[in-house]
Formats: sequence, structure tokens, C-alpha cells
Amino acid sequence: MDLISSRYRKPKGRPTKRRKMLAENSKKLWQKSSKTVDEKNSNSRGHAALETFSSVLNMPTMDRKTFAKCMHNLSVKNKEVKKKMLEMSRQAAREAHVKVDASLKNQEIIDVSVSYDGTWQKRGHTSNLGLGIIIDILSGLVLDFEVLSKYCHNCVVAGRDMGVDSAEFHIWQKGHADECDKNFDGTSGAMEMHAALIMWRRSISDCQMRFVSMLSDGDSKTFQFLSDNKIYGSDIKIEKEECLNHIAKRLGTSLRNKVKEWKVKKVTLGGRKQGSLTDKNITKLQNYYRKAIKDNVPDTDKMKTATCIASLMHCSSTDKKPMHGKCPEGESSWCFYKRAIAKGETPGSHSSMKTYLSPQVVEKIMPVYQRLASDTILERCVAGKTQNSNESLHSCIWRKCPKEVFVSKRRLEIAVTDAIEKHNLGYVKSLEAKEDSCLNDSFSLTIAERQDKRRISQNISTKQKRKRNATNTNAAYSAGAF
Repeated sequence: MDLISSRYRKPKGRPTKRRKMLAENSKKLWQKSSKTVDEKNSNSRGHAALETFSSVLNMPTMDRKTFAKCMHNLSVKNKEVKKKMLEMSRQAAREAHVKVDASLKNQEIIDVSVSYDGTWQKRGHTSNLGLGIIIDILSGLVLDFEVLSKYCHNCVVAGRDMGVDSAEFHIWQKGHADECDKNFDGTSGAMEMHAALIMWRRSISDCQMRFVSMLSDGDSKTFQFLSDNKIYGSDIKIEKEECLNHIAKRLGTSLRNKVKEWKVKKVTLGGRKQGSLTDKNITKLQNYYRKAIKDNVPDTDKMKTATCIASLMHCSSTDKKPMHGKCPEGESSWCFYKRAIAKGETPGSHSSMKTYLSPQVVEKIMPVYQRLASDTILERCVAGKTQNSNESLHSCIWRKCPKEVFVSKRRLEIAVTDAIEKHNLGYVKSLEAKEDSCLNDSFSLTIAERQDKRRISQNISTKQKRKRNATNTNAAYSAGAF
């Protein structure tokens, strides 16, 4: 018998002062036990870890049934916290949009641009759990999320004990329907699309917003799926924006495929020879491509010149045949040749360039650049945004629920809500949303305030570093590096 069960007694008759005190103590013990379960979930550990922890400290622990009851209690409370947190986040996002455009203040439903990405609990295409998250691009706040599951442990156990085809199991299943973890029957790969469909359909009723522009990765299945379903009718179409990081990765993948393609034809593009298309050069070209787009948004013509013409001609230049006609002018130019001319100096030797491509290599990879510098693709990059917020949030979620260990849908929902709370509200507000009691002068509040200060300090430091790198052009490009 665990600590709580041994202390709790059902009161009989009228409650005396002693019974009230015992009931109050039992309530406090239950709250502490629930917090213990919550802490183990937050640190990606379950009941087994709690038993090990108690064994090391030589202290009593709760049994598995009590742990499950606390888990159920947390799951019920988590739904209330999720609703409250999303309402606060949506209101803050709406205020951010009104601040930018005052005409939106009197509009009941506003149009917003969002970043959407899906993630799975297991690597590969066999995961039983997956989720989709929508982040407002302007405010950076999570507006909605949906967790999908193809598995329910209670259904599996009941089906094994009663028989899946038995009448007893079907009767039990009808009563279990409201608490069943399974809410999806398709393939794991289709979870991202269906999670998006669920959230887009409730965007007006729950958020009073229309998600008319979607920033996503290169995979257009979700976008096409939403477009085919005509979420907002035939008149309002959803537009797609490309993530700069994924577009740059697409260039890297295409260049590596070119190396393999020509290798089959007995033509070597890679290798150790100077001017070859090595993995190191591909990574650099990938970074140059992303920077060229980011530095020239929203002008697609400048993007095309910088990505397709300037970078390739620059990389294939030699002392005998310099080709810097399309490189940017001025002393702040990333091109060492144009920078030296602007300063009235003699340009350095091209032999110092670390990223050199032979004319034969440039000829073979030019079609790849022409395809990725098309108006269709570049027009989707005019926002110059990335999905870094989504990727960062995913890492926080899977730190609480490691992909190496299977977890239930309830536990995943708790982890997702907790991670999004920290992301949207910070540690103090997140603590206030969870706690019913007063937090004044509590240790939890002190620690949460310290964590918020550390988070703000790190954020300011990161912004200052990016600002220094942006003003210092030589940090990204120099004569020896490019």
C-alpha cells in the first residue's frame, strides 16, 4: 500500500475537526503526488524512474495504480490549461496584428500568415503518434496544435482479454469511446495533412482567424490537401510560402544527385581535384544560396541575379578570366574583387578563393540553379522566413518525450502543452496558469522568475550577435572564404 492509500480514510458521519485536518492533509499529499508525476513526465521519465529514485533515497513510493490515477488527473487538468493558454495566446497574437494594422481592430475575423509543420514520435513512417503545430509568423506564438494517435493501449488489452470479435468487447468499446486514445486510422505519413485539416477547419470558430498564408517545407502534400478541401470556400485561396532553410537544402540535395547522376555516365564532378563539387563546396553553395535570397527579399529579380548568376560566375572566376560583372558593387560587397575596386586597391589573387568551381562543373550544375531560381519558387520566398520556431519547439517536446521510448497520447499531450506554455507564456505565466493556490514568495515562483530572466538574456544576446554579423559583412564573406 502506498503513502496516500495508507493515510486516506473515508469520513463517516459529520466531519469533525480531526477529520477535516486529515482530509486537508490527504489533499496536500495528493497534490504533491500529482506534481511528482508531472515532474517525471517533464523529465521524460515514468513510474519505473520514480521507483528507482525512491529506492536510491530509501523512501516510500506510490504504486502503479496511484501513479495512473495521478496521470489521469493531470490529463483532465491539462485540457483546462490548454484551453486557457491558447485563449491568451490568440488574444496576444490578435493584438500584435492590430498594432501593425489598426483597421483590423473592428474586424471579427482577421487573415494571418502562419508557419505549419508536423512531427512524429517515432523516426520513420511507422509512428503511432504524430502532431501538427501552427505558429503565427508575426507574433511567433503558437495558435493551435493537434495530436493524432493510431494506438490505444486500453483497447489492445481489452481486445486481447475479451476477444476483438466478441459482443462483450463491442459493448465495452462503446462505453470507452469518449476516453479512447485512438483518433486516427490512416497512415503515419498522412497525419501531418489531417492534423492541418482539423485545425484549419476550426480556425474561424476557435481563433476568429483565417490562416490564408502557410509557411511550410518543400513537401506540398499538406498545402495541396488543404487547397483541394477548399477550407474557406472557392473565393479565398490559401497561399504557400517556402522556408528558406528547406529551399537551401533542396539545392544541396539536387547538387549531390547531380554528382551521382554524372558518376554513372563516367563523368566525375566530385573528388579531390581543384574545382570539383565536393561535399564541402556543396554546403557552402547551399549557404550562399540561402543568404542571397534572404539579403534581397522581396525583390525576386535581385534574388535571381544573386543566386543563379552572380554566385556561380564568381566561383568560376580566375585571374586570367575574372567574371564579377553581376557581383554587387561597393565597399560592403561580399565579392573581394568588387570590394577592392571600390576601395581603389588592387584585387587579390583568385587562387586564395576556397570555393572554386571549374567551368565544366558550372556547366553541369547550371540547370539546377536555373530551376531553383525560377519565378515560381522565388515568389514563394519573398517573406524571407524560416521554420526555426517550429523546429525549436519540436526539440523541446521530444526532450520531454524521447523518441526512443513509447509514450501514450495523454502523456504526449501533456508534454506538448507544457512545451507550448513555456514557449508562449514563459515560465512564470505558465506556472500561474497551472497553480490554483497563491504563489507569492514560493520557491517555484523564484525559480520560474530566474528561468525567465535567463531566457530573456539569452534571447537578447542572440539578437545582438545576429546584428553584429549582419553589419560585419566580412563575417560571412571574405576574399579567402568566397
